[in-house]
Amino acid sequence: MPRLFDRVTIAGVGLIGGSLALAARAAGLIGEVVGHGRTEANLQVAKQRGIIDRYDLDAAEAARDADLLVLAVPVKAAGAIARTCARTLRAGAVVTDVGSVKAPVVEQVEAALPPGFAFVGTHPIAGTEQSGATAAFAELFQGCRCILTPGARATATAVAKIRALWEGVGMRVDDMDALRHDRVLAWVSHLPHVIAFSAVNALL
Repeated sequence: MPRLFDRVTIAGVGLIGGSLALAARAAGLIGEVVGHGRTEANLQVAKQRGIIDRYDLDAAEAARDADLLVLAVPVKAAGAIARTCARTLRAGAVVTDVGSVKAPVVEQVEAALPPGFAFVGTHPIAGTEQSGATAAFAELFQGCRCILTPGARATATAVAKIRALWEGVGMRVDDMDALRHDRVLAWVSHLPHVIAFSAVNALL
């Protein structure tokens, strides 16, 4: 598969962001990877493990000339990080995220980005109980599902490239409206509790 992005900035080099970098690099989908995060110790681990090529604690510097920004940060921080990074991203860069809640992220990031940047929200449904760069591994996404939630700032080209990125690391990709995604995932997360309460009531 041809390279999709030449320089990628990963904001939040943990389990998801780090695993994406490892898997995409192994598949030849990305070139240079620059890390950004709050703790230098974690970024040093990421560099030692070959997850990233270099890092910068300054978000704008980490994003300089990148053609893809991956927001693997807490949902509430996504908009602010996107706004900071937009100052130095390459013209026409694509921005994506990996959050499990989509509607607020789409709203925040689209409002934060100036014209000329495309945003494609994604939710890779994969993970383990571990966290940080030490937990990242390239096979994390194999056979799992990823949901794309493209909004008003998502171009057809950007959506196609982000879809190819997740498919290239082994995921099955579907599209869904961001608000519908949140409603469906909320119901799914509550389903085990509903079953448990029903079982208890039946026994009583």
